Amino acid sequence: MSADWLDLARLHAPLIAILAPLLGAAASLCIPSPRWSWAIGVLSAAAGALIAAELAVRVLWLNETPPNVVEGVMLSPDGVGVFAAALISVCTAIALIAGVTSSEAQSSHFAPLAIALALFAGGGWIAATLASDLILVLLAAETAWLASVGLLVLSGERHAALNGALRMLIAGAVGSALSVTGLALIWRSSGDLSVAALALAEATSPWGEAVGVGLVLSGWIVKAGVAPLGFWIGSAFSRASVLAALCIGVVGIVSALMLIARIAAHAFAMPEVGGGLSLALAAIGGLAIAAGSVQAIGARNLRRLAAYAGAAQAGGVLLCVALGSPAGFAAALVQTTALAAAMLALYAAAGAGGVDSLDTLDGLARRAPLAGVAVMFGAVSLIGAPLTIGFLGRWRLVEAAVGVGWWWAVGAMTFASLAAVFYAGRLIERAYFRHLRVAPAAQGDGWRVMLAPALLASIVLVAVGLAPGALLQAADAAASAFGVAP
Repeated sequence: MSADWLDLARLHAPLIAILAPLLGAAASLCIPSPRWSWAIGVLSAAAGALIAAELAVRVLWLNETPPNVVEGVMLSPDGVGVFAAALISVCTAIALIAGVTSSEAQSSHFAPLAIALALFAGGGWIAATLASDLILVLLAAETAWLASVGLLVLSGERHAALNGALRMLIAGAVGSALSVTGLALIWRSSGDLSVAALALAEATSPWGEAVGVGLVLSGWIVKAGVAPLGFWIGSAFSRASVLAALCIGVVGIVSALMLIARIAAHAFAMPEVGGGLSLALAAIGGLAIAAGSVQAIGARNLRRLAAYAGAAQAGGVLLCVALGSPAGFAAALVQTTALAAAMLALYAAAGAGGVDSLDTLDGLARRAPLAGVAVMFGAVSLIGAPLTIGFLGRWRLVEAAVGVGWWWAVGAMTFASLAAVFYAGRLIERAYFRHLRVAPAAQGDGWRVMLAPALLASIVLVAVGLAPGALLQAADAAASAFGVAP
């Protein structure tokens, strides 16, 4: 009997991975105690992460066929979607753990709502990466985005949070308008809005199909905060709490990048779409690397600096996707994983050390050595130093780019690494070689809990860099079915 239940759970693993955080959100809202609400939120997010990770192991390492499940709506997980769901669910669970002080800082009335919104955002993004229909993808992503906006309002400093939330709403409206217009063009051209049909559709108007796909991806590029289209990230992150920063800057941005990779992976199989889509993504990616790097160099707030650095790293992900080959998509998945780990380390370490402005970063390694270690490893991964995931992702991009003669892409990533030496090297210099001059923010009782995610992300940054076989195998397996070199 237990074996039958286990087989049934595995068959419905995509649905359970979505429902676990959503049910946790509902349960958190019913409990007035911030601590108990947080505990239930963490348990539900961890359950979803375990289920999604087990699905990824079966599909990406054991080569099982992903289950297609109809539960009122169709879930059709492909390789990229399974990889994305596992990464997003793990990031959601870590964000909830690191956000313990954010929830306890709220009154008992608002803490459960903040936790529920974080879980709702994670569940919505997971649903978007596993849905089979582009309309469902859009609805799930928009729901997750609005939950993130609400979380920023609840858990950030009032005036700054409202300003950031307003900019996020504007960015979301722009992205939604682009995506809806794109869906209308795809429907008019092919009459089918399923994700898999992008590779098989016989469009009556190939140009309409190509423009539609481009508009859909543009909507998610705005939500990914890719510079210079990420006009909202500075205001959103400057005064956000740890929970909001992690849910928006890690879960949200990583999810948007994964959606771009997933949709592009199917769309590149269409000859009429591949060439133009490749050029557009390459141009945006190169511009994002330059603009994001310059903004990060000039930032004076740690979370803002990390957000701009993430925007520059996202440009590298778009370059990988622009290659349109299985090697390029695999490199994009590795780069996105590296971005997630680095941002987790930096945001969680900033919360554990009470760091806001760069002045409060001074001397962090002496007053909070473990938080200083997390900042150091997050910074060196952004630089792309050897023996880190950041280096692994850039090396895979270089291999894929050289394979198709894109030497300029190699130059762009070299520029990204050189720029990161300035802004990420500054983090290490201030944490280890300066004395504290400005008192940091009060840490509260939860700072020790926040150290666990920061250290975990640091360990992953180095451990996977030293032994990358499992990650590379998963990325290659996820991308093997996609891509036609443009």
